[in-house]
Amino acid sequence: MLAILIINHRTAVATRACLDALLPQTPTGVRIYLLDNGSGAAEAAELARCSGAHADKITFEGSIANLGFAAGMNLLLERALVDPAIDQVLLLNSDTRPTPGFIAAMQARLAPATHTDMVAAKLLNPQSDNVDSLGITLYRSTLASNRKHEDEILLGPTGGCALFSRRLLEDLHASHGEWFDENFFCYAEDTDLVLRARWLGYRPAFAADAIVYHEGSLSSGGPDNDFVLYHGIRNSLWWLVKDAPTGWLLRSLPWFILLHGGICLRHLRRGRARVLRRLYRDAIRGFPAVRKKRAIIRKARRVPAHEFAAWVEPHFYERDYVQRAWRELWRGNGD
Repeated sequence: MLAILIINHRTAVATRACLDALLPQTPTGVRIYLLDNGSGAAEAAELARCSGAHADKITFEGSIANLGFAAGMNLLLERALVDPAIDQVLLLNSDTRPTPGFIAAMQARLAPATHTDMVAAKLLNPQSDNVDSLGITLYRSTLASNRKHEDEILLGPTGGCALFSRRLLEDLHASHGEWFDENFFCYAEDTDLVLRARWLGYRPAFAADAIVYHEGSLSSGGPDNDFVLYHGIRNSLWWLVKDAPTGWLLRSLPWFILLHGGICLRHLRRGRARVLRRLYRDAIRGFPAVRKKRAIIRKARRVPAHEFAAWVEPHFYERDYVQRAWRELWRGNGD
């Protein structure tokens, strides 16, 4: 049986549109677990009413505080996996609009015999139909981002739309003591989770015929703001320390320096010195706790460290990134 997990944070209109697209195509027995994540009493009440009208399919829970994506999903995972009949879990962003047949298309790519226990979908921009994400790609620069091309290496599914087997989720928790790392709060927690699953021997698959439209970053105020910059880069540093093998990190050091030099140059020109200072300071302060988790992950590995290189896309970063960054650099202050 399938459980679908959705978190709402101040996106009630989008969440209801997501449910409107999802409910007609959910097979009998599928359970939707919906969490309102600190949106306020009015929005929580609206979603509670909506859920109550579909009580046979939706279990609603409200949190007064914003737990973040990581802790919010962990709460929903805990609720869902109490039911022993649930053997698959689908994570779905509240600002998505799934198209008919996407569930079956993702389920068809699961292959327990080959430990293919996580599946990515095709997320498209609803305004342009351009690719938003085909899962996660880890680039040579040491930064992971949305996979944009089907010929790029798939690291694993993005948290915006990801199907996992119960076996994988239970194994992660038993081996590492966590599903999502709650210290991340949001951003890159999905990269951390799929990397840990890869170290346990699980493989990803991509369902090209599972089409989901995705608005993108609605709950965080858009893709280019201080909140996204802070959590995205801080957490990317944390998963590197937590999950990447030492040999690969050392070989990637020149690319790492080039990447972060570019990040600092770009955002200093945008007047974000304070955010940069805070994110690198907090990343370093978090390293001791991250290294403790690294030791647990390393001890639990079931594949050799040298396999990590095969999970990395040889491009430095997204294919048009250097050209875009260069144009922006010389376009005044980048605004």
